[in-house]
Amino acid sequence: MLSGDFPFRKVAILGTGLMGGSLAGALKALPVPPEVIGTTVSSDDRVLALERGWVDRFADSNESAVAGVDLAVIAVPPQAVPRVWGEIVGPLPPSAIVTDLSSVKGSLYELYRTSFSALLPLYTSSHPMAGSERTGIASARSDLFSGRTVFLTPFGSEKNTLLPLVRLWQALGANTVPVSPADHDGIVAHISHLPHALSYCLLNLAEKVRQENRYPGFDWKTQKGGSFSDILRIAKSSPELWADIFFQNRTAILDAIESFDREMGVLRETLRRGEPGTLVRLLSEWTAPLSGGNPP
Repeated sequence: MLSGDFPFRKVAILGTGLMGGSLAGALKALPVPPEVIGTTVSSDDRVLALERGWVDRFADSNESAVAGVDLAVIAVPPQAVPRVWGEIVGPLPPSAIVTDLSSVKGSLYELYRTSFSALLPLYTSSHPMAGSERTGIASARSDLFSGRTVFLTPFGSEKNTLLPLVRLWQALGANTVPVSPADHDGIVAHISHLPHALSYCLLNLAEKVRQENRYPGFDWKTQKGGSFSDILRIAKSSPELWADIFFQNRTAILDAIESFDREMGVLRETLRRGEPGTLVRLLSEWTAPLSGGNPP
């Protein structure tokens, strides 16, 4: 832990659900934890956060929560982030650093650049590659970020906001990677957003096959194996949240879907040719990066 060099003493977490709640718990697990002020629309989350000792007190509004803080963390869905910006620009101390935990950066950056760059100059966006299909602080974990990657995307012109956030996330056991907004959205479209889209599509396909009675006796709910269960786990995620994410990052996700369609086309044509040896070579080539080896 880097608690001796920890850069923040008073932190506002605006939204103490799964991600914000986990961050609060992680901060309170530090040897010398900062004071944590929270906001939430959920009375259950408020009670549990206080019971766990993860939040010192809750403010009645985002505006009052950021008074006197040196870090404000916005932990709300992407579409709600600009609203929170508008709420905190007045009471936020001029020296306070601001970050968010949104999984989409490009659309936020464009709005920030045109409307908020002068109002929130000390801004670097964060995206921890951690989470769950569950929501709320009841599913939060104080070790959620340990060993995970956190993408850091500087929005403001003041570059000295990056290092304190690097130190923050490293103190919580995470690895940080600086990226541009466009690169961030392209990366997560392939390794996070596309897998979620595929999970929703596979669930819909399985249910259509069941309802059509294409195979008498088929019931995916009781007959699914481990692989299908693993894929469907993320389809339990909030449709409202993921519809927002898909829409906000739709350009990069469409590119990822088109690339995936091309890969499926290669597999489709290989199967049509009916050449087992070619199929083995194709799958070996595709899976070689997992072992670090070379395909035969």
